[in-house]
Amino acid sequence: MHHMGYGPPPAKMPRLRHPNRPPCTTPSKTLYVRNLNEKTRLPVLTKALRALFEMYGEILEIRARHSVRMRGQAFVAFRELDSAVRAHGEVQGFVLFGKPMFIEFSRMPSEASVADEGGDVEAFRQQLADAKQRREKEAQERLAQAAAAGGSAGAAAAAAAAQHDVPNKILFLQGLPPGVDAAAIERAFAVHPGFVEARWVAVKPDVGFVEFESDAQAAFARMALGSQWAAVPDAPPAAITFAKR
Repeated sequence: MHHMGYGPPPAKMPRLRHPNRPPCTTPSKTLYVRNLNEKTRLPVLTKALRALFEMYGEILEIRARHSVRMRGQAFVAFRELDSAVRAHGEVQGFVLFGKPMFIEFSRMPSEASVADEGGDVEAFRQQLADAKQRREKEAQERLAQAAAAGGSAGAAAAAAAAQHDVPNKILFLQGLPPGVDAAAIERAFAVHPGFVEARWVAVKPDVGFVEFESDAQAAFARMALGSQWAAVPDAPPAAITFAKR
């Protein structure tokens, strides 16, 4: 299977993390796979993931997209829990297309698993939508509290409107100087509430993305940093805008 870019785990795996979201340790039929090679075409990537994971049991669904939010990530849903548990342990760190995979148990089941178990898929979708709405409401409340304590949520919204930015939980960084990578971006942005992850685009090294849990938290971080980020002393600052939806 070397033609698919498979290989053993490296001697020392690079450390990637979600600072505000430690890995889920509760076994699940659905695995969350990240650090996938973003340059690989989606059909090729999906086929490779299926060939690798189906050795552990029947797969109900593989979800992988090249959207900004899902780039380099995938969800693999097994029919049996034992299959997912074995794959989680044995495929961890496996090199696919030149990058070691990082595998976690998904916090939520996939729609395919819900349907396979005879559950109400529409009710499940509504549950997810309600949870998202609740998180966004809580984020807005925290932002308002911060504004009352001296911050200014209104200033963030006004600045966004003035620059014709549409708020988005993903910030877009443009004009990054040479030598800046995802780790450097993470150090600058992880101090702000709701930080999820930083993604640096290797094929276009002057561009990066920073994701937060909600639009409000991204707006708060952008307000705190301003419209520019001085990533490296004596180098032109990178522009900070909201990613286009």
